[in-house]
Amino acid sequence: MATSSSQEHLSLPVSIIVGSIIIGGSIIFAVANTSGRPNQAANPAPAAVAPVQQGNQQQNNARTADIKSVKASGAQVVGLPAAPITVAYWFDYQCPVCKSAEANVMSKIITEYVKTGKIRVVFKDLQFLGPDSASLGLAARAVGEVAPAKFYDWHKAVFENQGQENSGWATKEKILSITTSVLGKASADKVMLLMVSKAATYQKSLDADKAEGETFGINATPSFIIGNKLMVGLSSYENIKTTIEASIKK
Repeated sequence: MATSSSQEHLSLPVSIIVGSIIIGGSIIFAVANTSGRPNQAANPAPAAVAPVQQGNQQQNNARTADIKSVKASGAQVVGLPAAPITVAYWFDYQCPVCKSAEANVMSKIITEYVKTGKIRVVFKDLQFLGPDSASLGLAARAVGEVAPAKFYDWHKAVFENQGQENSGWATKEKILSITTSVLGKASADKVMLLMVSKAATYQKSLDADKAEGETFGINATPSFIIGNKLMVGLSSYENIKTTIEASIKK
């Protein structure tokens, strides 16, 4: 499940690192609030997280797409590089429907298909619920750089600790706590530092994920592209499994 991702080995004096982390919160959340995304809490976009019934309806009308058109470069990929099937997954860390999908769909995909080497999953951010989404997106990019082998464990832990939407729950203290529990203190400190020092670079990557999703007609989370099927909104594991199996047999 490990993925290749460059890691920066930081050798800054402790005082500089600590200082960067202390001021990092204000910089991170300034980025989150001024990145120009139209879907922030203060100016929500028309698209909304698909409710369960909407997701199932859209799943039944899955549109044609092509996984070959999805860019894996620069994204966090979980699974063996040689896996014969690639699945793309768009999500928002604040999305309550995504939390349900993580518990009931993605965890099963990881166990049954990723760990067995049958597929790999390309994780794509679709930040549109507010500043907490943006902060967690930056953290995710940093985790992918510092500890790619533990990215999914961190990703899963974020959803398990998900707070109320747009409540300001994703504070730097909360992110540090979650990250420390998964990666350990030293790696967590590196993550917090990179969230500040590479915020602009990470944000470009996050914005690219969102823009790419929009080109496929993805306007809700969670969404999947499996083979030539676009599945927008919440779908049952049985539907996802059927689509994966059909793609494997081709």
